[in-house]
Amino acid sequence: MKKLIVLIVIGFGVFQAWERYGPSSNFEPIFTEPYVAVYGRNSCGWTKKMLKDLKSSNINYRYFEVDKKAVADSLHKRMENSGISTRRYNLPVVDVNGSLSIRPKFKKVSNDYQSTYNYELK
Repeated sequence: MKKLIVLIVIGFGVFQAWERYGPSSNFEPIFTEPYVAVYGRNSCGWTKKMLKDLKSSNINYRYFEVDKKAVADSLHKRMENSGISTRRYNLPVVDVNGSLSIRPKFKKVSNDYQSTYNYELK
């Protein structure tokens, strides 16, 4: 019985790590120019921090509130098409030029955006 519990705990830990640190999925961008789209909830501290960091770095972004049914449906469809589970996920979900990440670090978002933005300027 103890072995089964240990296996379940390890399995859950691996699943959580994969959801958080696994590869991001690429899909069709929603805008034609370089962009950052943040999907979150107004009451979410992680979402607020991401928006604050983007604003303070002068990175243009679009914010979509997942509590709105149309936004949630659209996001979930994109996540499913990318092979990302919609059963349970952390916020914010960030789309940088067609690359979707679950609760990414701001530095990754900034680097991904800047590399695409600088490429578009050439």
